[in-house]
Amino acid sequence: MRKLAALLCLVALAAPGEVLADPGHEAAPAFPHPLALLILALVALVYGRGVQRIAAKGAFGRVITARHIGYCAVALLLSYAVVASPASAWGERLFSTHMAQHLALMLVCAPLFVAAKTSQAAVYALSPTLPAPALSSALKISAVVAAPVALWLWFTGLFLLWHLPALYAWGLRNEAAHALEHASFFLGAYGFWSVVLAPARAHALGHGARLLFVASAALLSGLPGALIALSSRPLYQIDAAQAARLGLTPLEDQQLAGLVMWIPGGLAYLIAVLALLSGWISEAERRASRRSRGGGAALVFVLCSLSLAGCDDVTPKRFAATAAASDATGGDPQKGAQEIAAIGCGACHTIPGVNGANGLVGPPLNRIGRRVYIAGVLRNTPENLEAWLQDPQKIVPGNVMPNMGVSPEQSRDIAAYLYTLK
Repeated sequence: MRKLAALLCLVALAAPGEVLADPGHEAAPAFPHPLALLILALVALVYGRGVQRIAAKGAFGRVITARHIGYCAVALLLSYAVVASPASAWGERLFSTHMAQHLALMLVCAPLFVAAKTSQAAVYALSPTLPAPALSSALKISAVVAAPVALWLWFTGLFLLWHLPALYAWGLRNEAAHALEHASFFLGAYGFWSVVLAPARAHALGHGARLLFVASAALLSGLPGALIALSSRPLYQIDAAQAARLGLTPLEDQQLAGLVMWIPGGLAYLIAVLALLSGWISEAERRASRRSRGGGAALVFVLCSLSLAGCDDVTPKRFAATAAASDATGGDPQKGAQEIAAIGCGACHTIPGVNGANGLVGPPLNRIGRRVYIAGVLRNTPENLEAWLQDPQKIVPGNVMPNMGVSPEQSRDIAAYLYTLK
């Protein structure tokens, strides 16, 4: 523990551009990774352009909020510190600190970029400059490449592959291989966390599948850490002189790297598992609440029907349609009508019961509750309608209906209202 504390103190005190007290050691360059710095600058520019276009469309606050921009800023700063800053050079001189650098890239920076909705911002930024066929092809390819199973195999496979001693040594010797190693770690992790942190939608993985997704990756990622920590001999090419400067033998440096991979790395997965469990429990409670509200709505309908017996049957039918729509979706039809007006759906569609909703760009939505298909491709179910409302471009790339940043809660309420139109 004393050696670990001394190591952490020495790394923390290594100021940018300075060298640990050793006149015989080559100073770290001012910018050890200019390519990484350039990539981070491009990411910042594309993200900023995307936010600008989102704001121009009046969708700021729905598609991306100030919180997402904050996540992106933190992710960029951490990524700079990890792979592009002068201080990052010191992280690559010991096997253990190099391991910490990889974990920070995969388990901290990547999920922060996902939480910042970087992909959505990039689509908004780049879509006006790409021809529609090219954009449509890119979205179709991404739908295949970004399948959960493919992303899981990529993430865990690359993690295991790059920790083979021969490949790790290749990355140390060859700067291009080193850049490839970092890029593959980050991209694999970005895809992995995109699945884990995806909003709950009909076509996303369920809570149980996500738990299995994370837990199995944690198990496979922890095995190399345990092997490295418990090995009785050095398995990797380790800079013995550099380790000796910090009072470590190569074996101790390797054991420390294994512990970093095993314990802090495992802790990140444990936090993800606990967060998924919490979300699962909250979703179960919301469903129970919906069923309760559905039962209440049905009771109100029965009582109203009894009290209105003998009167015009139009009102009881409306109560019935409202109760049935609320029960089927778990949403609030009245709120749904308000959301439709606020989002501006009436600019393109004619929607009965919504003031000013007389657009002629899209099809009229009267009697949508009776239709068999949505957009000609999806069965008309509450789950499919909510998924379509949240992300129509993902379901039918290139169609004329834009993503309006509809949240899962909003989509439930809007679907509830639309299902009253029969």
